[in-house]
Amino acid sequence: MCGLSGQEVKEVVGGLFFIGLVVVFVSLLGCAGAYFESRCFIIFYMCFLIVIILGQLFITVVLLIRREKIEQFLRDNVDEIIRQYGGNETQMFWKLLDSVQTSAQCCGRLTSNEWRNNTVIESLGGTDIYPCSCFNATCPVILARTHSFGNGSDIYKTGCEKVLVDWLEMNIIVIFGMDVGLFLVQILQFIFGIQTFKCIGLKTRELHPNNLLDDTEENPAAQPEHQEYSMENNQFDSQTYDPQMDSGYYHHGGYVDGNYDNPEFYPEQDNSQI
Repeated sequence: MCGLSGQEVKEVVGGLFFIGLVVVFVSLLGCAGAYFESRCFIIFYMCFLIVIILGQLFITVVLLIRREKIEQFLRDNVDEIIRQYGGNETQMFWKLLDSVQTSAQCCGRLTSNEWRNNTVIESLGGTDIYPCSCFNATCPVILARTHSFGNGSDIYKTGCEKVLVDWLEMNIIVIFGMDVGLFLVQILQFIFGIQTFKCIGLKTRELHPNNLLDDTEENPAAQPEHQEYSMENNQFDSQTYDPQMDSGYYHHGGYVDGNYDNPEFYPEQDNSQI
């Protein structure tokens, strides 16, 4: 009675399974990128991680900034759920309210008197009629439906809002710590992803240095120093040979045609110093 139906349980489980599947997919993508040394996988992994981090920050900021409006929205909706509870149509929110009242041992949002505004209880005309989830003992059923009602005074006296607020105040540090810890883990994952991307790039350049030469040939403008050096070499190679200049330098040094065969041209060596 107080739990969810099989179909609703399947929907909740399906949603949780999908969220877990996304987390597993992102993790496997990062592991595959590191194992196969694929920088493409690493880039996709970091992109998904950025989306998750930004989404987490966005939700946290919205909850902090619009906290009062969210609380008022929840109050209004809980009051409306209490008023329409137990009608002809079965709603998941009614079962959720039953689960909260049973597990938190509370009745109504602020007090149990709020159930007097319920349409079904007003039609019955009773004063001590409450949902069976409000009773702390066996429910004296007077109206057996999917959401049964009972008549009695042995009910929980505390409102559910106070119980939930007290629980949040006691566990806010734990919740905030878990959120910060998860955020730090995601930041570390992103840093490791960047380092892995750099290491893969360095290893690729060491194993395939020819790719760098090919890149230089395809894009010579990327190496201005190499291009300038090549232009200087081309200018040096393009200089023409001038035989008159070479001959003048030859005669200026004392080398005259015909002296090659004259032994007097060569100075005698002093063998005494040897």
